[in-house]
Amino acid sequence: MVDAHGQRSKVQRIPRLIAAMFLLACCIAQATAPGSLGERARALRALLGPASESVAEDRAGFLRRQLLASLERRIDMERAIQDVANLGKHPPAARAPAPTGLLAIDDQRREVQRLEAELTGGERRRAILLLERAQVAKQLADSAAHQRALVDQRAPSADIELASLESELTESATAEIDLMVRLVDVQQDLARRERDALARKLVESSAKDVVVTERDAATIDARLRARGAELRRRMASAAASRERLRAELLAAPSDAPPLRIETMKERIANADIDLELGREGLLNLATEQLAWQVALRFYRDKDPQSIVEARENGPMLAERLQRRREFLQQLSEQVLARSGTLTTELTQAPNAPDAADRRALRDVFDQRLHMIERAAFDERQLEQLVARIRTDFDARVGIATWPERLRLGWATVRAAGSQLWNFELFTVQQSIEVDGRKTQVPRGVTIGKVIKAPLLLLLGLWLAVKATALGERWLHRRRGVDEGRARLMRRWALALLVAAAVLASLILAGIPLAAFAFIGGAVAIGIGFGMQALFKNLISGVLVLVERPFRLGDVIEVGTLRGTVVDIDLRTSVVRDADGADTLIPNSVLMEENVKNVTFRSRVHRQMLDVVVDGASDPRAVSDAMRDAAARHGQLADDPEPVVLLEAFADNGLRFVLHYWIELTPGTDRRRIASDLRLMILGAFEDAGIRMAPPPPRLG
Repeated sequence: MVDAHGQRSKVQRIPRLIAAMFLLACCIAQATAPGSLGERARALRALLGPASESVAEDRAGFLRRQLLASLERRIDMERAIQDVANLGKHPPAARAPAPTGLLAIDDQRREVQRLEAELTGGERRRAILLLERAQVAKQLADSAAHQRALVDQRAPSADIELASLESELTESATAEIDLMVRLVDVQQDLARRERDALARKLVESSAKDVVVTERDAATIDARLRARGAELRRRMASAAASRERLRAELLAAPSDAPPLRIETMKERIANADIDLELGREGLLNLATEQLAWQVALRFYRDKDPQSIVEARENGPMLAERLQRRREFLQQLSEQVLARSGTLTTELTQAPNAPDAADRRALRDVFDQRLHMIERAAFDERQLEQLVARIRTDFDARVGIATWPERLRLGWATVRAAGSQLWNFELFTVQQSIEVDGRKTQVPRGVTIGKVIKAPLLLLLGLWLAVKATALGERWLHRRRGVDEGRARLMRRWALALLVAAAVLASLILAGIPLAAFAFIGGAVAIGIGFGMQALFKNLISGVLVLVERPFRLGDVIEVGTLRGTVVDIDLRTSVVRDADGADTLIPNSVLMEENVKNVTFRSRVHRQMLDVVVDGASDPRAVSDAMRDAAARHGQLADDPEPVVLLEAFADNGLRFVLHYWIELTPGTDRRRIASDLRLMILGAFEDAGIRMAPPPPRLG
């Protein structure tokens, strides 16, 4: 029974569906008949009275008014379709000449971008309309079937009339969607024609040189200045509004409604957001100015470096703008959700006690949404400008001549070298003081800085060596400073200049001293232990320079060492003994121990030579012979003269001592002088018949 009844129900539905489809076809045919829309609209307008917002009181009147609006929209769309179709026969872009100026080309590229976006949006809209039409067509079939069922059931005329109006309204909505699809199609066709025509003009322009006039540059500058002034004015207004709103919030009574307090806080937040968006707008304005400068350098100055900069900075800038737009989109969705929640609450309780505060809060969110949408629009405009410049650059590079390609290649190589030169190896935190507060600032150490610092250091060392050498010669030759003191002064000056050169090379290369902080502990330990003696000797060297207890060429005695000072360094002094061996003595030893300076006051030094002659010799003859031998030597000092003294009566004869003076200058050998003098005395004794004393007797 159930199956048979189900089969009978299906069989009974078939004529109704066929009738509904037939009615749908008739309605669509009637709707497309010439003049039917206008006549039906006039008939409905005659039946309708004044407009009313009521739905429950007069359902038929409400449906007629909705139907009238739908019919009028269809009439308007048919006219719009005809107008767009007529315009598409002769697109305005086809009649425009190919642009040659920079701004004219950019305007056409911006128009192409707009048409591309319009075509993309049109395709999406058409797909949505087709889906919507399928749903409305199903509703129309259901409405027609319902109307037919009411007629078959001989329902009241009022119900049949309402069903008829609903079917007609659904049919009109279906026809309206069809007209929308047709309008989108003709608009898409017109936009496609406009885009293709502009694209052809731009292709023609790309084969020519872009003309950059003074008017173009002035217009760009004027636009940027005007936008900058507007942004600064808006930021000033937002700052003033924030101060006023904050004062109102502080002055609000404690028993104020929470929604009112929240509204005041959100208004302050709006002012803050407006300030932040203004700062972002100024940053975008500076970016746009930089983009136009790159374009002017390329078109006007034929600078290939501009293409390299566009290729390097374009993707990063586009990525930053995209991230910013995504953030603004998320923020817009959040604000829209808050505003939608308030709208829902007002719809559910329009007469609530706090309805006015809710409306005010919703207005605040709507104002914030408007600010965000305006900022997102500016971000899109800048992103499109950057994309247009890069696209035009790439197109012109594709048709560039070989010399232009060579210049571009060289610019690319230079840019790659610059990028490698500025490659950051690591980053250090440098502490700087700003307004009495210390702030950590990151400083990068690049390959260029690492290479530049040694080169600058080598140059500084070379200049320091040359300058100190000239200073040493000037002090010694022109100012009469002795050689040792001049040399020591040179070495101290060289040490200071080396330290200054190291610091200057690091500063000029941009390497912060904090980069060497990791070795600070080791240096401190070295200074505390290993370098203590070094500093002690360096200070002693300064005292040697100031007090001058000895000079170069002086003969000094330190302990058992006797020799000539041949060098005075920062840390040590060099003493050369009679054997020609050099001994390095720390300056601290020379300042702490007893040092005998044989030539401190005078370089003429007394020497002694004793001989023992036979006791039977004439003392005066011996004295004269020794004095005559000393006079003939030639290397003895004349003042004072050599003196011969009878020193003692020895066991084996008479002991005579010759006192003579020699000048202890560098190169003077005291032992050789004494040896030559002995030989001369022996010769004088032989001539005078004086015999040397026999050896003393041995005891035991």
